[in-house]
Amino acid sequence: MRFLYVRRRSLAPLVLGVCMWLVWPAQSLARALVRFVHGVPGVGRATVQVDDGTGLTDVGSIAFAQSTRWHSIRSGRFRWTLENGGKTLASGDVTVGNGAYDILVLERNMKVWLGVYKAQGGKPGTSLVRVIHGAPELGSPSLSVDGKSVVKSLAYRQATPYLPLPAGSHSLSAMRPGDAAPLVSVVHMTVMPGKAYSAVVLGTRGQEVRVVTLVDRGAPLVRTPARKAGPSTQTSPGSVMVKPGDSLWSIAARLLGPEATDAAIETKLVAIWDMNAARIGTGDPNLIFPGTRLRLA
Repeated sequence: MRFLYVRRRSLAPLVLGVCMWLVWPAQSLARALVRFVHGVPGVGRATVQVDDGTGLTDVGSIAFAQSTRWHSIRSGRFRWTLENGGKTLASGDVTVGNGAYDILVLERNMKVWLGVYKAQGGKPGTSLVRVIHGAPELGSPSLSVDGKSVVKSLAYRQATPYLPLPAGSHSLSAMRPGDAAPLVSVVHMTVMPGKAYSAVVLGTRGQEVRVVTLVDRGAPLVRTPARKAGPSTQTSPGSVMVKPGDSLWSIAARLLGPEATDAAIETKLVAIWDMNAARIGTGDPNLIFPGTRLRLA
């Protein structure tokens, strides 16, 4: 009896490990998705480069008030560099976790500063909008949506929480206390159900103040761990069931076949996320759970 008791105890960690593997989120290896936004007035087009320990990569070339595409990097600390015509404009280090991030290139104490803002996915039946303050000369204005005050004071480099809004057209304005006219306003900002948006206020120092609206869908560009996962259960051509070890990247790659390029997998992956963000329900494209059935068409 003593022998059987000890043996059962020795099997407990194994049984527990198997159970945890079956219910553990089907996450990719630690990856982050980043998108850079040029918000420094008076500075021309710049090429953004990142080095996450796997080598230097060009993320894109952007002018003021423009953004790069989403780019996948390792989570953790990475090196960033801004270049123009082969000349380094600024460089530094930033740390990100897992998930999607809007990264604003801003100015702080006459130096380039990167603001890191984690992006959120949409929610079923509603739209989410946050405002990021990137125009230093505006001070700390109040914010109103459709004429109703939502934030009394928003300082430079700060972001509001995501605010739920019904789908449709809305007006956004920023005002200083006592002013008769808004500092900046957007009359028709159209938002769609199930999507999240970042409205980034940029300008001054000779640049017209504007609001750049970005869709924070967080389309991931992540690969699965090296371990082999079992095939996903597909009951019809229009759906697929997530199995333990799956990620959106592995599902997209499996659907396209072994000859698919990374660009093709990325396109398929974005389409799957757009159709299933509400169904996945985590707001994080790098976090999907076994047992979730995904639409494919």
